[in-house]
Amino acid sequence: MSHYKLSRLVEEELSGLSPIQTIMKMAEKRNIEKMGLNPEDVISFGGGWCNHKAPTLLRNIYKEITENEELFHKTGRYSAIVGDYKCREQICSFEKEIYNMPLFSPDNVILGQSSTQLFHDLLRVLCNPGDMIGFLDPTYANYFNAVKCAVPNSKMVFIPALQTTEWSYLPDPQHSLEVLKNYCDKGLKALVIPVPDNPTSQIPSDSFLKSCLEILEEHDAFLVFDCAYKALWFGDMSKSFSWSPEKHPNLVLLNSNSKWLSSLGRRLGWIEADKKVIQGLEKLNESVLLSPDSMHSVATANFLEKTLSDKSLETFIENTRKLYQKTADVMIKNLDKYLGWKRLIPQGGLYTVCPTPSGENPISFVENILKNTGVLLIPGKGFGSSMEKALRLSYGPLCYEHDKIKEGFERIQTYL
Repeated sequence: MSHYKLSRLVEEELSGLSPIQTIMKMAEKRNIEKMGLNPEDVISFGGGWCNHKAPTLLRNIYKEITENEELFHKTGRYSAIVGDYKCREQICSFEKEIYNMPLFSPDNVILGQSSTQLFHDLLRVLCNPGDMIGFLDPTYANYFNAVKCAVPNSKMVFIPALQTTEWSYLPDPQHSLEVLKNYCDKGLKALVIPVPDNPTSQIPSDSFLKSCLEILEEHDAFLVFDCAYKALWFGDMSKSFSWSPEKHPNLVLLNSNSKWLSSLGRRLGWIEADKKVIQGLEKLNESVLLSPDSMHSVATANFLEKTLSDKSLETFIENTRKLYQKTADVMIKNLDKYLGWKRLIPQGGLYTVCPTPSGENPISFVENILKNTGVLLIPGKGFGSSMEKALRLSYGPLCYEHDKIKEGFERIQTYL
């Protein structure tokens, strides 16, 4: 029997199930069957994904590429290391037309395999191992292992965002800014904020985000906006959505087509940033990817070009936002009616968060609910200390099945 060991990173730093692995494994068909449940009867509030249909035009563009022998042949070639120029050019137009961002250069854009891959590489471009990296508490669970992989021995620090007694978001923004400034004085290198947030689906106020950027600029540090859910805002659009990396060299925008274009499995991401940051990412792309995916880049470029010119993209995004806002309304209405748990009202994105009843351990609570009701919830453990006794509920997969939201909460109410 072999006694070899893997790297210390894998054996020690990443040992055990991460929150993301826990979520994915809990939802696996095999795990559900082991509990004696029929997967077809399970109602899931666990999926961190959207479920709206991608535009028919996007599917037709892929069809055109595959049916055109010469075009299909071209998508099998390497692109530039920074990615297809036309795609980067169309992304600039996309930001201007949809988010009112001043037009910037394709040289401020780099394509990658996904925002997950690009975040890993961005950490290595902005930070050295051992640097201090900041997040809001709570925040996206996948960031933490990314830091361990990309910049080992870095210190992760947290800016308080969720007040757990009253269950409110950023109730004292001035205190949170003071905490940020204190960390910056001690050498904070970057602050990462999803906008809208995962897991809370909140959007920090423009004044709070502007103050964050100003503090970070004063300390030569970076503000990283994770824009995975950017197209799914409810209410008035945040002014921060129009901030340009050309005007703010300390601002980095991490993007993906996965949520707004319903392309979770068609992996394509990009970063918009100061040209010096893009040049650094190009050096990593050379050894990590060599060439971003040409098929998805060409398809996305052609889709953006057509839909921006005829204004249909604006209509698609507007309809998609309304679909998820309506689904969020159904979620909150039924959560209040059947369970009465404290919750945050989503301002965008796909989630709300709730404390577990009577402060129960969220993992055992979720397992009991799943076994006894066939309803899947996600434990908050791993999203930050404020979510240690909390749940994340996703309405994303149920955007076309509002009746299941009602039924899911009815089942939980009956069991409890």
